[in-house]
Amino acid sequence: MTDEERNRAIDFIVDQQAKNSVRIERLIEAHEKAEHRLDRDEYKLDRLERILKLMIRAGRRERSTRSEADERLTNALAVLAQSIAHTDSKLDVLVDIVRQRNGG
Repeated sequence: MTDEERNRAIDFIVDQQAKNSVRIERLIEAHEKAEHRLDRDEYKLDRLERILKLMIRAGRRERSTRSEADERLTNALAVLAQSIAHTDSKLDVLVDIVRQRNGG
C-alpha cells in the first residue's frame, strides 16, 4: 500500500468517523426528545387515569343515589295506589248510599 493509498484510507476512516459522530449526536438528541415526550405523556396518562377513576366513582355514587331514589319512588307509588284503592272503595260505598236514598 502506498502512502497516498494509506492517506486516502485514513481520510476515509476519519470522514466516516466524523459522519458517525454526527449521526450518534443526532440519535442522542432524538433520544432525549423522545424521553421528554415519554415523560410528558406518562404524566398526562397518569392524570387521565386519576380523572377516569374520579368519574367512575361519581358514576357509581350517582347510580346508588338513583337506585335509592327509584326505590323510594316505587314505595311512594305503591302507597299511593293503596290510598287510591281505599278511596275508590269509600267512594263506591258513598255512591251506593246516595243511590239508595234517591231510590235508585
